[in-house]
Amino acid sequence: MAATTTLTQLSDIRDQAAAALEPQGPDDPDVLVDVVDSLYPPVLMLLWDDPWLTPEVGRRPTMGPCGWTARLQVLCVAGRLEPGPGIRTLEELVAYTVGHMKADLYTWPLEGVSAPRVFEIASIAYLGARVTYAVPITV
Repeated sequence: MAATTTLTQLSDIRDQAAAALEPQGPDDPDVLVDVVDSLYPPVLMLLWDDPWLTPEVGRRPTMGPCGWTARLQVLCVAGRLEPGPGIRTLEELVAYTVGHMKADLYTWPLEGVSAPRVFEIASIAYLGARVTYAVPITV
């Protein structure tokens, strides 16, 4: 089947991304569709980036006739900030995310991947990176 870029409702994007990233085996990371105050890495958490929504009045003709672009982020959390294979785990999470989103029937327009950095969740420092997609949507 060919990839599609049909416009999706804003309220459906995170569920579609979660389906694309769904674990297929015991070593695949869990996917958190909602923001949480605690987690067990390695894990992927779906978030919105800023600006969340951007009107697309003549700004990106290659994306076709869409009214908005939503910036979805997949926060790849490798583990707590401590000695160990954190960067290697993070590299594997980013590769997993990009590979699964690319293999999905929906065309997920990759905007970029941040460098590894520290994220604090519930006062705990985690090593992670953000994979950002600019998704054409309707609202």
